[in-house]
Amino acid sequence: MLYYLLQTVIFQVLFLALYDVFHKKDTFFNWNRLYLIITPLLSLVLPFVKIQAFRNQTSQVYVTKLERVITISSENLVVLGTTGADQNPTNWWMVIYCTGAGLSLLLLILKFYKLKVLKTVSFKANFNSKKIITLPNSNQAFSFWNTIYLGDALSEAEKKQILIHEIVHVEQKHSLDQVWFELLKIVLWWNPIIHIYQSRITILHEYIADATVIATIDKRNYIEQLLNVTFQTQEITFVNQFFNQSLIKKRILMLQKSKSKTIAKFKYLLLIPILAGILVYTSCGEESNQLTNTVENSKSNENSDSSNPSISHEPQCPNQQSLYDKNIDNYLKVRNGKSSEAILDIISTETSEKIRTIHFLKDQTFYIRNIPEGKYTINIIYGDNYAEKTVDGVCIAYFKDEKANEIGEGILDFNILKTEKGINIPSYNLSIDMTKKESELPDESSEESNTTVNGDNYGQAEPKCPNKNSSYDKKLDNYLRITTGNTAEVIVQIVTLDTEKSIRTAYIKRNEVYFIRNIPENEYRLIISYGDNYAEKTVDGVCIAYFKDEKANEIGEDILDFTVIKTDKGNNVPSYNITLDLNDNDPIH
Repeated sequence: MLYYLLQTVIFQVLFLALYDVFHKKDTFFNWNRLYLIITPLLSLVLPFVKIQAFRNQTSQVYVTKLERVITISSENLVVLGTTGADQNPTNWWMVIYCTGAGLSLLLLILKFYKLKVLKTVSFKANFNSKKIITLPNSNQAFSFWNTIYLGDALSEAEKKQILIHEIVHVEQKHSLDQVWFELLKIVLWWNPIIHIYQSRITILHEYIADATVIATIDKRNYIEQLLNVTFQTQEITFVNQFFNQSLIKKRILMLQKSKSKTIAKFKYLLLIPILAGILVYTSCGEESNQLTNTVENSKSNENSDSSNPSISHEPQCPNQQSLYDKNIDNYLKVRNGKSSEAILDIISTETSEKIRTIHFLKDQTFYIRNIPEGKYTINIIYGDNYAEKTVDGVCIAYFKDEKANEIGEGILDFNILKTEKGINIPSYNLSIDMTKKESELPDESSEESNTTVNGDNYGQAEPKCPNKNSSYDKKLDNYLRITTGNTAEVIVQIVTLDTEKSIRTAYIKRNEVYFIRNIPENEYRLIISYGDNYAEKTVDGVCIAYFKDEKANEIGEDILDFTVIKTDKGNNVPSYNITLDLNDNDPIH
């Protein structure tokens, strides 16, 4: 949310700067009015606009390092860090925002109340279907909606000119503009740019009304009246828009200005490159924004049904018996792929009871939070047309068009670990997708997915030549799990941080999962190449794997620490999950 609010402010500053530099002094008043009304709305909408074509123009190579997996007696445990006892602190940012919005709303209500009071104590009349309110003992003159307010201390000549001026405000519905900005000031009360926008639209309203008035009366007399007020030649203090001295000076200057040439309207086309740049920015930032929004949505809806059909959620009916522990700030982060919707059940290994059910849409991430301590397994159903039914008094989620289902073999241990460094609260990271039939998925113990180490025999994905100097530690049952996308084949080198030497090289084809196992204790970085037509060559006596048709390459920024952690419960053996993919075919080096 904070990222979104920052974006809206930046966009509004850009739009307002463009207006002040190129349009503010032009006489295209109605065009400027439309600009000032629409651009604040655009700033609120544009962060949500994602154009795939723009995104594809900017090629990106990304390495997504999932949370560190700690292995205890073959059970996969993620230790993310130490947390305190206060798991549900008050959201003071929301309290502050609601307080500010409430005060802004109260101020708007007071403004309407003052208008109502003025109507009750004043003399009322009608003129050309417009309501005229005569304010006793007053020099004020202003209008709102279909009503014009005139002080009875004004002269008849002043009333005549002011009446023509205020009728323009009424007929052109300038009050709608002001109400629009008042509502924006409630929602964005903390944003000073909205106040600047309103000041711009206010003076623009006066320009529009003045331009209409001088078409019916003598311009010189009209300007002289404004000058009398400006230089206080009459002993009258005016506190309204019509007689506001700071606005009057600007109005006089604009009245004396020649009309802008028609060709100057082409300056409005400058908005196009600004919009294009903003759309490129928002579209290319789609992935990170989506993740941020997903996290916030999951936090706010963790204990309730999400009625929004466009995001993954925990449906209310099958979660009637769900279990939560709000004192534990853990989570199971699940990323569903693009091939199918999914229903995920978390089942206790001790009681075989289902504690949570989540419905995942395609290509979405959801955080399942506040999971009680215990050990669990995962059941997954893939399909379309989500539905619910009651079986033996229990509400069950299912797909009318079921495609596949699987029972997770891994055990998720959510028991809290107490170590010398503090309390480690386990959380997990899981990627699910129905990319292949279950029978076609490589088994972790098979040659297709695992490295076979027995002398000169290397696994299928670890070619012999570039792995002549590979290092293994058979005593460590750790792994680096690599998942590739469908855009390119991948060559991965595991390089030590201290010596910059490659200890293993893996060649992985599209849409495959491969486990690089038995990695010695150390800290490593990845060197990744994307491309087609795998080949090998010798450089300075060293065999190197490469692609004849290389598309991109990069050095991973993440450090993979495979150092074993010793705890009271035994040795925790770290492992990692990596997802590699290339967005398009444009080369990046």
